[in-house]
Amino acid sequence: MSTQQPAQGRIGARVVLALAWPVMIARLSHTAMTVADTIYIGQLGTTALAAGGLASIACYIPLASGIGLLGGVRITTSHFTGAEDHRTAGRLAWQALWLALAVGFVTALIAPLAPLALSIMGASEATLALGEPYLKVRLLGSALELSFFALAGWFQGRGDTRTPMRASLLANGLNIGLDPLFIFGLGPLPALGLAGAALATSLSAGAGMALMAWRIRPQLPEAERPDRQLLGRIVRLGSPMAAQSLLEVMAFAVFSGALARIGDAALAAHVIVVRILSVSFLPGLALGEASGVLVGQALGAGRPERARQSWRTATLLGLGIMSAWAVVFLTIPEPLLAAFDPSPEVAEVGRTLLAIGACFQTIDSVAMIAMLTLQGAGDTRFTMVCAIGGAWLLKLPTGLALAFPLGLGAAGVWLGFTAELVVLAALGVWRIRGDEWLGADVTGRGAAA
Repeated sequence: MSTQQPAQGRIGARVVLALAWPVMIARLSHTAMTVADTIYIGQLGTTALAAGGLASIACYIPLASGIGLLGGVRITTSHFTGAEDHRTAGRLAWQALWLALAVGFVTALIAPLAPLALSIMGASEATLALGEPYLKVRLLGSALELSFFALAGWFQGRGDTRTPMRASLLANGLNIGLDPLFIFGLGPLPALGLAGAALATSLSAGAGMALMAWRIRPQLPEAERPDRQLLGRIVRLGSPMAAQSLLEVMAFAVFSGALARIGDAALAAHVIVVRILSVSFLPGLALGEASGVLVGQALGAGRPERARQSWRTATLLGLGIMSAWAVVFLTIPEPLLAAFDPSPEVAEVGRTLLAIGACFQTIDSVAMIAMLTLQGAGDTRFTMVCAIGGAWLLKLPTGLALAFPLGLGAAGVWLGFTAELVVLAALGVWRIRGDEWLGADVTGRGAAA
């Protein structure tokens, strides 16, 4: 298994891409699983599809916080790996699992509140009846999903992104296979409907987690109890990321609600373009995560100059790849939109949104890579303030003002998103050009100083 990159030599494109491409494959497999899940649930009818979508959003709110908190595992592990303290890095795997189980237990406790959560979100009686079982099963099985993310973060911190990729391929492939069995039933298996889709997701995540646990077993020290000091370091780094994830999800809900107020065509075009962009933004996301791991290892090894090398290399790669996507969006928008069979009105709005998306592709890559680089350094409070402030103080006010008083509609909302990305990119570059973020001391040994 890869642990850390060589302490000497320049961090070039090959090193960054070696960490980034498995992340892209894993994310693409999740996208394919989500599409398949939607197709299966859609066969149950429009009400079931609406119920599944609403319940998924309700479920993701607590899960996003847990996943953000567990992001501290990747950061802490990368720093101890860079410091060549491999025993402590190994112990962090146990602590990650303890933390995931604890957060999963708390999340499971709120399962009885599923009807209330869906009602607050405006579910009709029919939608509530179908969505409640799905939400309860997902919440009760959240420990499996969170354990998956905990071990994936540990492997990534060690410099191994291929094992989480294999686990993601297994989990997402198994999910696609189990969906029709549990949703529609087969032989002795009863038809569970939406609850079956949730059960398939939880069990598949458990299978992916089991694969990583099997791969990690030879390197682990003996089973140990929760360590307050190590858990404290993970939580200290992960708490700002948890708050950031929660508030960003809430901001996205308001963002989508504004589009719904504009009209069905605007909302439909938004959904279609977001699905298209969900593929194009993957390179920036993967390169940012790779840069974050390399930065953590560099600071743990006391080599801050290599941290900036990682950021520069990842940023140049991201600009090149995502600029190519921008050209695609500007030159051939019709074939991309036609794949979703939109109405003429939806297609017209979609072309406008896709053009805006093309314009902010390069800005998005700079912002993502800078913020994920800073998170890898342990500068999670700064990134939290930037992300929350950008979403609630810039994106939403600007987008709503442009959409309604100025009458720009869906384009106005998306221009608000563009304004947020410009500011995040500028703040991220400004922070990285300084020295304060290089002083993180995650290991407690003063290595990065």
